[in-house]
Amino acid sequence: MVALVLTGAGPGPLPRRVELIRGESVASFLWRLAERNGMKWAALIGRIGGPQTLAPPDPEFQEVHLGPAARRLVSEACGRPMEDLERALPSWMQVRIGARARQQVRVETWPEGEWPVQACTLCVVGLSGRPVWRVPGEQWSVCVRHGRWMRDGGRAQIGLEGLCDVVEAHERRLRLERRVGPYGRALMADAQQVAVYWWQCRQMGSRGVWRRRQDVLGVDRSALWAVGLVVYPEAVVVAECMAVRERQRAVGRSFAGGPAGWATRRWTEWVGERLGMGGEMAAGGHRALEAWLMAHRNTVPVVKRLACEVRPSVRGVPLQLLEPHRVIPSGGPLEEVSCLPWRLGSPMTSVAFRG
Repeated sequence: MVALVLTGAGPGPLPRRVELIRGESVASFLWRLAERNGMKWAALIGRIGGPQTLAPPDPEFQEVHLGPAARRLVSEACGRPMEDLERALPSWMQVRIGARARQQVRVETWPEGEWPVQACTLCVVGLSGRPVWRVPGEQWSVCVRHGRWMRDGGRAQIGLEGLCDVVEAHERRLRLERRVGPYGRALMADAQQVAVYWWQCRQMGSRGVWRRRQDVLGVDRSALWAVGLVVYPEAVVVAECMAVRERQRAVGRSFAGGPAGWATRRWTEWVGERLGMGGEMAAGGHRALEAWLMAHRNTVPVVKRLACEVRPSVRGVPLQLLEPHRVIPSGGPLEEVSCLPWRLGSPMTSVAFRG
């Protein structure tokens, strides 16, 4: 960690403003601000009150955290209200640095597994002469506007020509998460892990749509980096089905529609129908879903559920957090959010559930 020491007030706004890019890291934004105004990094740091001897951070791996005084100086330098910067830059106020702290700016390396993802290069044309980096939410992202898939661990961006279903799936996922709220990220994580199980065990779409997507990408099963992209549309469908089940569980109902019973088979069959893979589901695909159902079982006793008045489940209202997802990280790999224990590239046997 490198600390900057505040040395004085800035001289006001710079002559050229930069467009705000939602989700951008502070380090990436500061680099753009400097370059837009023809400044070296040291000159900008001096302007916001830090030592000009600070080594320039690499926004692909490092973030700049600002204290209150430094944030004020950056706001003045870029000519943007603090509120606008806070909305656009997720890590703007992520680290709490006191107003009286001598070290008002810190440069830190992102935690392992939480590297930033490069923004779509087509989206930032004319906004930056260098790559723009977004605060890590997941290990990859989809640009719906330009049909591109971006992942961390490099600057690879893949055009999704021939894979329109991936773009459509991402739009559906965004709608799902708007309806469900924060719990939607947990359901997407679980659904992704279910799809990973199917892929590892060569079930469900392995011989059909997943093989076709691999062919379009020009990869085979050894390309583990592509698995999340290959199974994405089906994972979104599973997440949507999980949301239906969880809305019923939240009011003590079973999938069959009544207050009693479990109806595991009926729900897994319904998921198979939604995927267009009823035969594959009956042939073994149901096992991964049953593991999820066990982790999300209804723990309210049947007698108590029968005695309670069943409340309606409102589809547009965010879901409350349910066990085993009482805490949902806002960033990091999806697999770390999931309650399912298996991991891509590891054997699918002899796995134990996390408590």
